[in-house]
Amino acid sequence: MRIGPFSVFLAILLAFSVSCAAVIESGDNGLQFAEDTSQALCQEENVSAVYICNGNVVRADSAVSGEGSTFYRPDGSLVHCPDVAPPEMGAQCLQMMIPNFCPQESVCGETPPREFPGQEEVQEEAEQENQTEQIPEYAAEEEETAEPQPEPEEYAPPVVEENDVVTGEDIPVAAPASHQSVLGNLSWAILLLGMASVGVLFMLFKKSINEEV
Repeated sequence: MRIGPFSVFLAILLAFSVSCAAVIESGDNGLQFAEDTSQALCQEENVSAVYICNGNVVRADSAVSGEGSTFYRPDGSLVHCPDVAPPEMGAQCLQMMIPNFCPQESVCGETPPREFPGQEEVQEEAEQENQTEQIPEYAAEEEETAEPQPEPEEYAPPVVEENDVVTGEDIPVAAPASHQSVLGNLSWAILLLGMASVGVLFMLFKKSINEEV
């Protein structure tokens, strides 16, 4: 029997349709699995909150302290992540416990703040280290700002001895006004004498010119 190209085309088209149907069916089953599982987990008493995460993975937070969270996958596998410090978690739990893995709001309930074992001791040690580091800085700032203030000087009144008596001989005597008036009159006399000399010389010069003419 000879298979023609049309038969090959039909076989390929049929295989493609079956694969697309399988993909769509698996996607629907994943979403339906997340909805059904989340609703069922919300009915349990030991569950505090339920989230639908990426890939239709359902996260159930235990109401029992220290139990942590359990992740339900559409393929039927479970991943349990207890409340331990991040360095003690496995790589899979670290990936699932990040906030971006379950970005949607909870389907039901609310997750209380996580407190890992030894977290309080680490916080207390960190606070003590910060306090010990800050104390020397504050002390140095106080030493820099506190400047020594000068002590007020005591007022000492001047001491006057009984024997130190000021007499008239110690007082400087100003120059008499008569000396100043004599100097002023002398300067005026010299000025007038100079003017008279100039006038006499001018008259003699004029007379000599007239005689020559």
